[in-house]
Amino acid sequence: MAARFFKPSRIVAVAIVAVAVVWIGSGILFPHESSEPTNAAGEAVAVPLQRVGVETMVPQQHHRLVVSSGVTQADQRAFAVARGGGVVATLNVAKGDKVRKDDVIATISDEGRAAAVAQAKATLDQREAELQANQRLIERGFVPRNALQALESAVASARAALAAAEAEAQKISVLSPIDGIVNAVPVEVGLAVQQGQQIAEIIGPDPMLAVGSVTEKQRAHVRVGDRATVRLVDGTSATGTVSFVSLTADKATRTYRIEVKLANPDAAIADGVTCEIVVALDPVVAVRVPLSALVFSDAGELGLRTVDDENRARFLPVTLVDDERGAVWVSGLEKPTRVITVGQDFVRDGDPVEAVTASELDGEPTPKAS
Repeated sequence: MAARFFKPSRIVAVAIVAVAVVWIGSGILFPHESSEPTNAAGEAVAVPLQRVGVETMVPQQHHRLVVSSGVTQADQRAFAVARGGGVVATLNVAKGDKVRKDDVIATISDEGRAAAVAQAKATLDQREAELQANQRLIERGFVPRNALQALESAVASARAALAAAEAEAQKISVLSPIDGIVNAVPVEVGLAVQQGQQIAEIIGPDPMLAVGSVTEKQRAHVRVGDRATVRLVDGTSATGTVSFVSLTADKATRTYRIEVKLANPDAAIADGVTCEIVVALDPVVAVRVPLSALVFSDAGELGLRTVDDENRARFLPVTLVDDERGAVWVSGLEKPTRVITVGQDFVRDGDPVEAVTASELDGEPTPKAS
């Protein structure tokens, strides 16, 4: 039994385990000498602090802008159409003329409409005379009283026929549907037209719309009623308010349509002009920092490296508010803060640092990451 226990392989295994235990225990019970740098005399030497360039960032009111390319578009655009078939008898407008709602743009040939009115009037007169004559006979008892209902029905039918004939006769006049300016007249006198054919295009220049599109992110900030500035391609500009923000994105571009309503009483802004729409959003408290100052934490959170009162590096999470060329506006700083703008990638949270201005680091070699 003892011989089986004291096999050479088992003795070697026990010896290895014992040596490992002694080696591990020696580090706990008998700590090694400090690994800090020492000089020739064996004295500890202080490690130089990492120098970083900082800039004091002061929160301020930032007026955000949403900029979009667009085009002007008349808010009102309508067509004066022929309400009945016939030949254009008169044409009362030309391109560029100003018209008011219900002005007569053109007239269509009668095509027997006046004769139909005259016939309907004669029929009505006859039915009314028959009703009056029979009413006297009914009162004297010569005609049954139940005949009165049929006579009244005939009069009502004649009146309806007259109203229809008069309505048809009014269709010879082509009326302007809105106030505006005549933009096109695609017909001429003597041209045969059908019901519904366009006689003139009318554009209402006041108000004028500036139509553009915004991204999904920008749409979350744009509201109906926001003030907007519209810069036209000819260098002029106009101010207005956002009157519409689409609820549905364009399937091709994934952008949302917005409309800005502009006062245009003198028709100075033409339809179809390229423009730039600038919408001013509500101001927010933010700071402007170089784009290069942004870092990510170990957890993937966006933020800045700052220096606290004890000259230690600290990570501060921030939220992007706006961006511009080479810089961004971020929120999350509630008071003036020293932000590391040079060397932020070479320190970790809690590291002691020597904070100097960025200009003092100019010309120094780039530090190496630890």
